[in-house]
Amino acid sequence: MKNPRRAFHRTIVFTSLVLLGWSLPARAQQPQRARFDVTAYRIEAELRPAEHLLRATGDITFTPLESTRLVTFELNGSLRVEGVERQGKALTNFVQDAVGVDALGPNVRVDLGEVVPANQPVSLRFRWSGALVSPEGGPLPTKRLAYIGNEGSYLMYAARWFPFHDYAADRATADITITVPSGIIVAGSGDEPPQQQSAGNATRFRFVHRQPALIGNIAAARYITRNLRIGGYELDFYVQPGNENRIERYGEVLGRALQFYTQQFGAPASGARFVVAQTDDESLDAYTAPGMLFLSGKLFDPSRPEPQERLQREAAYQWWGQTVGLKSFDDAWLSQGLAEWSAFSLREATLTGGALEATRRDLLERALLFEQSASVARAPGTLDDQSAAFQAVVFYKGAMVFRMLRETLGPEKFSQLLRTFLDQYRGRSASIDEFERLTTTVAGENMRYFFARWVESTGTPEFTADYQIIRTRAGKFRTRGTVKQNLEALRMPIEVMLRAEGDNQNQTTTIRIEDKSEDFDFESNGQPLEVVIDPNSKVLRMSEDLRVAVAARRGVELLREGQYPEAQRQLEEALKLDRSSSWIYYNLGMLFLEQRNYDQALDNFQAALDGNLKPSWIEAWAHIKRGNAYDAKGDRTRATTAYNKAVQTGINHDNAQAVAKQFLATPYDPKALQAQGS
Repeated sequence: MKNPRRAFHRTIVFTSLVLLGWSLPARAQQPQRARFDVTAYRIEAELRPAEHLLRATGDITFTPLESTRLVTFELNGSLRVEGVERQGKALTNFVQDAVGVDALGPNVRVDLGEVVPANQPVSLRFRWSGALVSPEGGPLPTKRLAYIGNEGSYLMYAARWFPFHDYAADRATADITITVPSGIIVAGSGDEPPQQQSAGNATRFRFVHRQPALIGNIAAARYITRNLRIGGYELDFYVQPGNENRIERYGEVLGRALQFYTQQFGAPASGARFVVAQTDDESLDAYTAPGMLFLSGKLFDPSRPEPQERLQREAAYQWWGQTVGLKSFDDAWLSQGLAEWSAFSLREATLTGGALEATRRDLLERALLFEQSASVARAPGTLDDQSAAFQAVVFYKGAMVFRMLRETLGPEKFSQLLRTFLDQYRGRSASIDEFERLTTTVAGENMRYFFARWVESTGTPEFTADYQIIRTRAGKFRTRGTVKQNLEALRMPIEVMLRAEGDNQNQTTTIRIEDKSEDFDFESNGQPLEVVIDPNSKVLRMSEDLRVAVAARRGVELLREGQYPEAQRQLEEALKLDRSSSWIYYNLGMLFLEQRNYDQALDNFQAALDGNLKPSWIEAWAHIKRGNAYDAKGDRTRATTAYNKAVQTGINHDNAQAVAKQFLATPYDPKALQAQGS
């Protein structure tokens, strides 16, 4: 018997998610219910922060898609329906299930008193109220998606704080008025800035969606507000006093991301206004709504690293998840995978050198972490949607699949595909099958082979290169050989690079693998040194060095979660596979630094410097972290020597130069959180 509460819990991922919990069985089957389309909401809601109370009245207009007498709406289990009316008459025969005995979760079932025909609009007026304090009644067992209190309030669409139908798919217009005590400012999503009106000791804020959307996203507190104009976007920030320090930086990151995606794909449905509102640490780290982003308070803590990549991905949800929705949870790849790929493509377009190399490699390694756990298509039905495995498969492997699709189609056709996808499904929901059909149309060939291999299957190829080097009569070198791989019927382009002696002697060519192998041929002036397959990490593949890296990365993920003993065990197991890996030694050093075992931290950071120095940014950061360890031991002389060595490298990955100079000016404080470069 599948757990209905868990099935209810899964639906949060349609809009945006933070990965928290662990294993989850497959989704429960949805029971048969009358189908209907909600078209409009008119809601009057009052927030009473001192009492944690919400009181609301809402007129809901819907169109039955089949003749029915019963309709069922989802509603947060902490809220109680006080009455339902139709055409001014009370409907007394309604039943509220505040727990959720089936896969729908907490809901209210209404008997309309008669059978209503299909395709004729029906309006119901609901009155409901309740205290919103804890996660109880909502879709997540440990995180609040709705809360009302003196320190700040928020109501997210996913919390089901108003009666709605068909989560994340049934878009509607809305006219929502929120009444709060004077002095409180309300932020929310809407087609334009809210209308504000004072009424005695209260203030009313009105939010209007004239175009159908996933509505009802509200935040309220005694906010500090700031408006930024970046390119063609207007960003409105609402933050708690004392948290203004990151507004400019977050505005810059989000503004650039929004502009980049607009240039790449077209305009989002939410328009040129974007709202960022602070919530608390009991809620999700980030949650995306139409034209709006909720961020938890801890993300404004200056001692924590800036979540730049997270912000870039959240911005992409305005296109993939908001402008284009999902037909079902099984189509999550079209939202999460495409948002992650969009953020990656932004970084790839702006980074250079070691930072670009590290970003490409990072995506590939993350995509391989749990690759065998499930295919991209099956992951939503078989993996916990908030687990590390789900994130690795749907987010990172999903992004790699889009990256490989770009390489397969070519940049121009891939760009055409995404723009056409956005245009055709703007304001609608799409499935993976529909996306595949569109891909086939744009490609001009049947793309079934690609989707069968990378979306519906698991398994990755391993490539080898056999080659010979001969000297030509002209004194040059000829490198001729064959790339081989181990999967049946693999079809895809592969980059092959020849490294040779001398400046500018690296050459790269693209061959197309058809089944098991393909030949290559290079001519160079300098002595060939090696042939490198997939030098820019464009293909989801496995190799000996990737096995080591993936094993180590599992340890890094555990380190980030604070599971130090298991993280150490995983990293040491990875080290057995490659004693030269600077990356493994570096992360062991980070583990010991976190535990204030400074001597072992110093040893491992030195081992990182003595290793293969891959990725290249480790040379700078290992010196910085050695300086941190010396500072923590009270040895300022050796600390400054280490920081100066970091400066001398000239490497500026993750702002290394500024960080080193900061510590040259001010010693590292082991009591402060210094997570840069981790």
